[in-house]
Amino acid sequence: MIIITICKLLLAMIVGYYLNKKDVFSVEMCQKLSFFIVNITMPLLIITSLGDVDISNRGELIGFILVGAGFYAALPFLAKLIVFVTNVNREDKPVYEMFYIFSNNMFMGYPVAAAIYGNSCIFHLSMFNLGFNLLYYTYGIRCVSGQKDGLKGGQALRRMVNPGTVASLLAIVVFFIDLQMPAAVSEICGYVGNVSSPLSMVIIGANIGAYSLKSVFADDRKLYFMSFIRLAVMPIVAYGVMTLLGFSGILRGIAVVTMGMPVASLVSMGCSEYGIYARLGSAGVVMTTVLSLVTIPILLIILG
Repeated sequence: MIIITICKLLLAMIVGYYLNKKDVFSVEMCQKLSFFIVNITMPLLIITSLGDVDISNRGELIGFILVGAGFYAALPFLAKLIVFVTNVNREDKPVYEMFYIFSNNMFMGYPVAAAIYGNSCIFHLSMFNLGFNLLYYTYGIRCVSGQKDGLKGGQALRRMVNPGTVASLLAIVVFFIDLQMPAAVSEICGYVGNVSSPLSMVIIGANIGAYSLKSVFADDRKLYFMSFIRLAVMPIVAYGVMTLLGFSGILRGIAVVTMGMPVASLVSMGCSEYGIYARLGSAGVVMTTVLSLVTIPILLIILG
């Protein structure tokens, strides 16, 4: 089963890589499909995943949400410590901090978690990562833009209030009031939402194909150490912390998957948007994504 799961994920990425090299999936096409996933299919998947969630332990879910918030509260301080200890160049420190804070859960975490635990885990994963948008559009944008406080209050709020965030908050409400979605509605929404996982992996493969891997791996040698911390050390730490806090099974696995994913593509997009760190941002995303082809199968075996 694990081998089949790994093969499915790899095949989807290979298809995307091939389509990019054949000029079928251009960068612009990937951006449009990414918009489709982030704003349409993934929110639908979050909502429909409620149908398979065990509602017997609401207290445990509250604790899980608070632990996720705690992780995101601690990550900026952890990132600063790692950057200081590894003696990163001063001008590169902001983007390296983002490498350690933001992982690619939307396009890789969700498919990987779903491959292990089924679509029901998407709800839990979205709960654990509620702090992602809040942190990215405040602290993250501050890192790459040089603005003292990130985006201004109203602008940051507008960006945080997106379909994914709304779907996650709506899912919490539906969960706690025990509202049952009509079977027909759930099936229709799920039909569209279920394309999220395979299409996400296809887009990841296409994005890799858009870069020269030789130039990426010949870049800053500190990227290798960053990749090791991002893909190996952080999931191990997450496993230990969740175990100490009394979590096990799917909830512990989701935290490990979250912390063990490559750098979020939003990091590269943010660097490009503000016209600084563009090359380094892209190199970090691509290198960790390629190396995750080795580490993700290990995660699947351990957690599966």
